[in-house]
Formats: sequence, C-alpha cells, structure tokens
Amino acid sequence: MAFRSSDLAPKLRERSAATGATGLVAVVAASVGILAATAQDARAQEACSIYSVAAGDTLSQIASRANVRGGFQLLFDANRDVLTSPNRIEIGQQLQIPCADGSLPGRGAAAPVVAASAEAAPAPVTATPDRALRIATATGYAPFTDEDLPGGGMITRMVERSMELGNPDQAYDLAFVNDWGSHFELAELGALDMVFPWFKPDCDRLENLGPASAYRCTNFNHSDAFYEILVDYYTLDGSEYADAQSHEDLFGARVCRPEAWFVFDMEAVELVEPNITLVQPVSQQDCIQLLRDGEADVMTYDALPAEEDIREAGMVDQVTTLEPLRGTVTSHIFVGKDNAFANEALPIINAGLEELRLSGEWFTIVRESIQETVEN
Repeated sequence: MAFRSSDLAPKLRERSAATGATGLVAVVAASVGILAATAQDARAQEACSIYSVAAGDTLSQIASRANVRGGFQLLFDANRDVLTSPNRIEIGQQLQIPCADGSLPGRGAAAPVVAASAEAAPAPVTATPDRALRIATATGYAPFTDEDLPGGGMITRMVERSMELGNPDQAYDLAFVNDWGSHFELAELGALDMVFPWFKPDCDRLENLGPASAYRCTNFNHSDAFYEILVDYYTLDGSEYADAQSHEDLFGARVCRPEAWFVFDMEAVELVEPNITLVQPVSQQDCIQLLRDGEADVMTYDALPAEEDIREAGMVDQVTTLEPLRGTVTSHIFVGKDNAFANEALPIINAGLEELRLSGEWFTIVRESIQETVEN
C-alpha cells in the first residue's frame, strides 16, 4: 500500500516542474545523432516492423523516418536487448520499430505479465513482512518522478510494480519527500529505508571520486538499474568549445552543472578544478541563463530535462550538443549499508524488476510515460 505526501521534510530545493514536458522527447530525438559504422543514404522503414540497420543510420533518423512517437529514446528502450549502449549502433542489427500505439511488432499494446511457474524460486522475503518499508522519492523530475504524472512518473511506477511482483506480501509506504538533498542523510539515519531515483558512481574507481560521490559507494548499497539516461554537454554555436572531441578539450572552460546534480561522471574524466571552473547554480534553468549571458562556456546535465529547458528558453538554434562527450549513467534505489531491514528487502526489488523486464511490462511503462510527455 502506498501513500504520498508533498512535504514530509523541509524543502531545501525542489526542481521546478513548471517547464513541463511538451515536446521533450521529440526535441531529444531531433538532437541526438548516434551513427552506424559507415555512411551512405539511409533506407526507409516503417513503424511496427523489424528494421535492419544500414550504413549511415542514426537512431534519431530511424525514429524520425518511422514517425516513432517518443523518438530516439523510445526506440532505444524498445531495443535494449540488442543495443548495449545508446552511443553506438552497428550495421545489420535488427531493431524493432514500435507501432503507432507504442507496442512492439507482434505484441499487444500492453504486454502481459509472465505468470510465475510452479517451479519458480520462492519470492524473496524479509524477517518482518508486516513492517512497512519506507520508500521515498521527490517531485519535479518528469518524466521519471513527479506527483502530477500518472502513477508518480516512470520510475515511481517501476518501483511500485517491482515491489508487487517481487513479493506482494511485503508491506511498504511510498512517499514524496520533496527535499532531494535530505534523502541520503535520512536513509543513512534509518528514517527512510529506500530512496530513488539516484545515480550510481563507478564504485570500482573510488580513488577518482570526490567525497560526496564516494559517499554513495562507501555508505550505501543499491538495487539493480531501473533506467539508463544520457548526459550531454552543450555550448553556444560558434564558441571556442563547439568542436570539442574529448573532455580534455574543455579544460579551461567554465562548466555549469546544477548544484544538486551528481558530478561523479565529471570526476572520472578529470573535469574538476583546476582543469575547469565548475559553476553550480541552484537550478538547471540558471545554467541556461548563464550560458546565454556568456557567464558559462558549457553546461551539462541529464539530456531529457536539458533538451526541454533549451527548447523552453527558445535557444534550440543557438545551442550545440557536444555529442562526442555524451555519457550514460544508471538510476537505482539506494539503501543505507547499516539498515539490515532495507538490505533484506533489496532482493524483492531486484526480483520484481527482473520480472518487469522479462514480461515486457518495463517497456510498457517506459512507452506510456514517454507518450505522456509527448502528448502533454
């Protein structure tokens, strides 16, 4: 059973949901180019079919030619069994082109959940299934988590379904604690058992991480990945950084990333002081303004809200995406390492998430969430 409360902790910072999501995925699809190995004229393809990648194709071009609602992102999500990385497609790969209703070729619009067989492994349990897990997220992160979206957003829906599929007898409460900055502290103290959606650093390279990033590795465990996102870098057309081909090409730049966002990906490629000047305003819209005013040379954060922010600012024709610098990060549930109850419950989440993927329901949730952003 779930409940939601808007302000269970004092608000230190709430990312604005006012930018909306209209056209967000379409903008992403139009701006992302992921090239096949060589170049020639791309072939036509149709929705609701299987397409063989040709030389010169990009995911965004394929999505555009087939009029995929949800664009590049939905096409990638529909083919995660084939595409191990959104940064590269290969000639000859067979891609499923979603149908007009978002379903996949040969499947219904809503894939049925696979029923557990009689010989399936028993559901993971905790020692106290009647004790409710305290699970928290926050609003203002459309399409992933937002109180105004159906089911609380894409990842909120995934978390709830993972609990239901992993062990329907395990009690839980899901709340919106709209102070993003308090989540890890509350989880470490045991006031919350699980927090999401948070991104995982490369904990195998702890020596490259700053204290705040390393803290996620040393003090917390995490679930399997719910979703993989793109992180892009942007600069103004014609700037001295517009032709950057590597992260080193940004050395000397003033790089803007909102203060509540992770920086572990930047640390891993040495985009840290003194190599760059890191500018960290409160909101992502502030980064847009600083870029416009010439007070930042480059801005970088999650491509989904970034592309929408650029569109809302009327700067689509003024901003260049530095595609060679594109990276990916994965979104997880985090639990305090000293919280025995929460760690007992992680296998429930992981088992449910695996069933969500195997049944096709994971993609259904992604499809519906992205279509919601396109339509509204």
